[in-house]
Amino acid sequence: MAADPPRRRLLATLLPAGSAGEARTAGARRVLSNVGLQFSGRIVGMIVSLVTVPLLARALGVNGFGVWTAALAFVSIFGSLTEGGLGAAATMRMSADPEHEGEWLGALGSLRTLVSIVVLILCLAVIPVVLEDSGDTRLVAAILSATVLFAGAASLMSVFQSRLRGAIPLALSILQSLLWLGTVVAVAAIGAGVVTVAAGYTAVMGVIALAQVLATRRLARLAWRGVRARWGALLRVAVPIGLAGVFITIYYKADAILLLRLGSEAEAGVYGAAYRILDPLLFLPQTVMAAIFPVMSAMRGAADDARLRRVVQLAADYMAALSLPILAVTVVLSGPIVALLFGTEFERSAEVLPILMIAFVAICYGSLAGYLAPVVGLQWRLTLFAGIGALANIGLNIVLIPEYGAVGSAWATVLTEGLTMLLLLVTCLRALGLRLSVTRILGAAVAAALMGLAMYAARPLGLIPGLAAGAVAYPALLLGLRVVRIAELREMIRR
Repeated sequence: MAADPPRRRLLATLLPAGSAGEARTAGARRVLSNVGLQFSGRIVGMIVSLVTVPLLARALGVNGFGVWTAALAFVSIFGSLTEGGLGAAATMRMSADPEHEGEWLGALGSLRTLVSIVVLILCLAVIPVVLEDSGDTRLVAAILSATVLFAGAASLMSVFQSRLRGAIPLALSILQSLLWLGTVVAVAAIGAGVVTVAAGYTAVMGVIALAQVLATRRLARLAWRGVRARWGALLRVAVPIGLAGVFITIYYKADAILLLRLGSEAEAGVYGAAYRILDPLLFLPQTVMAAIFPVMSAMRGAADDARLRRVVQLAADYMAALSLPILAVTVVLSGPIVALLFGTEFERSAEVLPILMIAFVAICYGSLAGYLAPVVGLQWRLTLFAGIGALANIGLNIVLIPEYGAVGSAWATVLTEGLTMLLLLVTCLRALGLRLSVTRILGAAVAAALMGLAMYAARPLGLIPGLAAGAVAYPALLLGLRVVRIAELREMIRR
């Protein structure tokens, strides 16, 4: 029976789907609203993740968690092949050509589904070549490879992002996190192993894929006629972005696989625990840039480069304000954080965590450059620099892992992220004709350093007082040093 009108109105209020072309007329208020919504939901997801991951690590132990981390990283590399930059290309097209939104969406969904079938076959064929059969690693990877097939469903969420309406994808993401938490709780309760964990994860992803398809069919126009004619236009933009995405995924994920092969399951587990704290934080720069990306695309299409430069400068300022306090927290409090989340079995992860957070700062600026590159027509430069990063990461890991284990792999990540970020960001800024002002960036660095001192002073009182000291000090310092200005925020909210 159909839902009654009041229920439909309530659903539309809570989860607005928007309409085609909204990015063209979006002002600062809409962008900030979208960013705020994304942040709120992602923080919920991060909190759930910070419960789920330690529970899973404790249930599997350091060796089992090492197997899980390596197998998931392996499948993630192949999963990146299904994206292939198609989501970004379609978002650009739907933002700039809203009259044909349904056709672009149909082209995206059909093309990614076709690619995912090919990638699944490739993934299954490569498993015995790359992965050793220790701790059921191959079986776990084979089960997880089924998630590759859900790429087409996930791609449909791009239509809501192109409208600056992120509530629906966000709601499904939170649902996925909660279902996964429930699965992990059940696994821990029955004492099941890593194979059961993989089966549960795959089932959760299948449920979410079905929900994504149903939501899109109900709330957006999905056209199939003539979609093949649009594949070429998508691929011209997507191929370089997609290759870059594969290279980036390689240097994000190869370390876990190489640690398992060149080190041990225990080293992979130590690194995996620290990385699982970093991983949910990656939503922060991605959320900011995903919200801004349709607007940047519309500005470039309208030849409004002056406004585009202002947006890029603002994004650079806030990337510093976002990333540097997180680095400060882990430099001062990594030991208590790891002890609370993972227990004494993972105590060496406390040494790895602050190193990875140095990489997080570079990742934030790399995200800015990565989203800016296709807007200014430098997607092939993105591919080139990401390829250089992938080669550098693999080489550094091969050199550093035998001697330094998880710590060496973390430093390889820092060097790789720093190299690729600098290459791409400098190139994009030159193409845009923008020389970044570093005044607010330096102000954010000073604020983060003083925040670290406040946490260090409170650390003898425990983890919670230390975090509280930082949480109180940092916003006050941002305002006092004029990194964030109240008048500017008010003006943005009014627009």
